[in-house]
Amino acid sequence: MHVRTYLSGTRKLLLAGLFVPLFAMAQVPTKCLEIERILVDACNPIDLCPGSTEGQNEMVRFRVGPSPIALNDIVVQWPNNTWRGFTQSTLTAQLTATLNATISGCGLLIEPPGGVIPAGAKVLLVTSTAMCTAANSFASLNDTLYITYQTAGNSNGHFANHNNGIDVVPAPVGGESLRTLIITRQSTACSDTATYDRQQLLNTYGTYGGNASENDGSSALFSWPGVPVVSYVNNGCLAPFEPLEVSASSLSGSLCDGGVAVLQGATTGAVVNVQWQGGTGNFSDPGSLSTTYTAGPGDVGTVLLTFCASGACGTPVCTDLELSVGQTPLLQISGNTAPCTGTSTTLTASGADSFLWNTGATDATIGVTQSGTYSVSASNTCGTSTASVEVLFSNAPVISISGTQYLCPVAEFTVSGADSYLWSTGSTSAQVSFDAPGSYSVVATNACGSITEVVEVLPSPVTAVFQASTLQGVAPLSVVFTNQSQPATASTFWSFGDGVSSSAFSPEYQFMQPGVYDVLLTASMDGCNATATTTITVLAEEVGEVGIRVPNVFSPNGDGVNDVLELFTNGITSLDMTIYNRWGQLIARLERVNQVWDGRTLAGERVPEGTYYYELNAVGVNGQRYPLRGSITLLR
Repeated sequence: MHVRTYLSGTRKLLLAGLFVPLFAMAQVPTKCLEIERILVDACNPIDLCPGSTEGQNEMVRFRVGPSPIALNDIVVQWPNNTWRGFTQSTLTAQLTATLNATISGCGLLIEPPGGVIPAGAKVLLVTSTAMCTAANSFASLNDTLYITYQTAGNSNGHFANHNNGIDVVPAPVGGESLRTLIITRQSTACSDTATYDRQQLLNTYGTYGGNASENDGSSALFSWPGVPVVSYVNNGCLAPFEPLEVSASSLSGSLCDGGVAVLQGATTGAVVNVQWQGGTGNFSDPGSLSTTYTAGPGDVGTVLLTFCASGACGTPVCTDLELSVGQTPLLQISGNTAPCTGTSTTLTASGADSFLWNTGATDATIGVTQSGTYSVSASNTCGTSTASVEVLFSNAPVISISGTQYLCPVAEFTVSGADSYLWSTGSTSAQVSFDAPGSYSVVATNACGSITEVVEVLPSPVTAVFQASTLQGVAPLSVVFTNQSQPATASTFWSFGDGVSSSAFSPEYQFMQPGVYDVLLTASMDGCNATATTTITVLAEEVGEVGIRVPNVFSPNGDGVNDVLELFTNGITSLDMTIYNRWGQLIARLERVNQVWDGRTLAGERVPEGTYYYELNAVGVNGQRYPLRGSITLLR
């Protein structure tokens, strides 16, 4: 049976008037709220959302009960991360408008008016106002949802993605790992709890495991009322609303000789009407999900039956069943399709009385000695069916080993290309780690043999060592740190213990305040880090009376006498002095103690003789500020 799903065109629109109401208004919870869906693994494509994180794009859908709920009356307990409350502002209004502009259906997103969610409302909770509006599509929304936003601040995930490993597998392998979401209405102490199992999350293929992009869209659905039953879906990069989708199948029966087939339609999303149509026969109930079809006199060969559903937008979504008249043979081929080179394998066809292989054989069983695709066909009065398998003769395993051989602090390796593995440590895992240098072997085995490979684990390629020119002194204390890390090509990062850092190789740093400072050097290379520390003790300087004096004249004429303007300070830790000409233009600036002015502008040009004005702000070791204003006479 062939199934085709599509949005109906003009021909199907002409049938819209034949639709009859199918569903009453959706059920409203009897308790305060019910959780319906969690988008556990949100999409966050880097090309559309640079700088965004998955944790800012996750979403939860829930349904409000018979009474409205104020946003400030709701508390959420995430499986991971903390609840930060709701935000409703001009920012969220802009986000909502942006999302609404992407909707191509007839749906609408609305923020709760006055911060109150109406009774019976369908609600979408977005985990951050820092969401990327292009990450998870709202294009096919055909329903009205109230949208809410958690206050920004959580960038890490609120849930936990699958634990089935990077390989795509047909069944879960991660082991049970439960995660629980609780939404509570505080004023009535009413809450709803939704628990899902990480290992059951589906990837985009409908199976399990795989890399991050192969699992985008993994979602958990929860039934209500009563004890919730969780199910798992993956609709890809789609926001967690129910899109209007249809499917149809033939449950039983045959249309041969005017026979009867039992048909079943299924829908998701907000459906208003359904309709069966097509063929020359009769449907027992064309406006119901379940119906029977009796073949008509014109049903010869392939009969096309169509199942359609329409939502609030009016345009039906349809799927076609193409039910040859009768039941075609259900062919199957059994046998070993991965034999070892040098042997043979037997393929056996079943499901019919007579067969024709692509090798020309007409028996149910054939012997195979070469790799290739083998197909068989069979016919009866209702049609022809074909089945095929690919046979691949295999050799002993050829494996690949990836990972890092350095102890940083452990060396990790992943081996692939065989069915089972045995490491010299006794481990049988494809992923191993070692915490000591040396040679380690692995025996990789498949049905056709085994192979042994050796990996070398080496010590960390980087060491961190440095010397300080002094370990103690009075403030301000200048210290030169000499980097002796190996190799010299390693990247370095210094932390001076006072919140200041540097990436210079051998920096000189001045500690301005008394105290004890732990200086940390981190050397990095090939993914490995090494650290070294030392302690610098800065003592309080014994000073006399704190003060500052500005000379009122100097002569920058190059005679070696009074050529620069030099400030006389005692106990001053910092200063900022700006110098202006008589028109108020900034001429020069002194920004540290012991800095002098040589009578030149900021651009390096000599200024003429005359009177100049200054403003000065200084801070002493006693913490007091010393503001000064005055004039300076420059003579040449």
